[in-house]
Amino acid sequence: MAGPEFVQKHWCGFVIGRKLHLVDKFEGFRFNYPLSTQRDWDVKQLKLGLIAGIGKADSIRDYGGIWGVHGLFLLEGARSLGCRYAEMIDWLPSEEFWESAHALRAQMQIQVEKREADFREPDLFKSLVPVDVSLLYDVMLHQDNPEEVMKNVLAATSRCVCLAQPVLKEEMFVLPNGTVNLQFYPSELHDLLRNPMWPVASTGTRFDTSQWMWGQTVSYFQSVFYGYGWEIEHLEGCHLSPHWNYAFMRFVLRRD
Repeated sequence: MAGPEFVQKHWCGFVIGRKLHLVDKFEGFRFNYPLSTQRDWDVKQLKLGLIAGIGKADSIRDYGGIWGVHGLFLLEGARSLGCRYAEMIDWLPSEEFWESAHALRAQMQIQVEKREADFREPDLFKSLVPVDVSLLYDVMLHQDNPEEVMKNVLAATSRCVCLAQPVLKEEMFVLPNGTVNLQFYPSELHDLLRNPMWPVASTGTRFDTSQWMWGQTVSYFQSVFYGYGWEIEHLEGCHLSPHWNYAFMRFVLRRD
């Protein structure tokens, strides 16, 4: 009897057994992208460079850019682009953010706003005016409704979206455009997939990387953005760990 690695096909009364290698079968359809050869790459500088590569813009908005960086990418991005308007969407308070914002306003003519809100809530976007540039830095990993968030962000953006975060390597999936919710996997798998950026201790909260987290690929983001009329203009990847890369993506409206 054929083992599990064989597929039996019934055709005209005959049984045909053949070996099936799914990984090999779909290899040609997998999305591949080059990785940086730099051994010591700087996440901060690459994120800032992703914004600076736009050139000029009148307005910029950052979704969830307070934790750990106090609005650095919004404010420095606004500076490099020469923006006249910058807005932060984040429910976290931050005295450091406002200190930096006041310093920026002393150096250039710009209006800086901060809205304490949760961008998972669709109603928020009813009151947002479109901006030229939106930032999604290390936030899509922790959304319970990532496609809806991306759809809403794109509807409130007129030129570019910069997205940067750890992504699962494409070879983790047989088919392209892969994504998986790691919340429902056993802790042993979390430990196997853990990379050095994440703490070992678990708090049990929904935003804890060991309890609530998406394993997303570059091709996953590419497919979602493409479906809403956007395409990748710039992509840079860096090796992060055996199972993860860090990707820096800039999307623009599709030209076709």
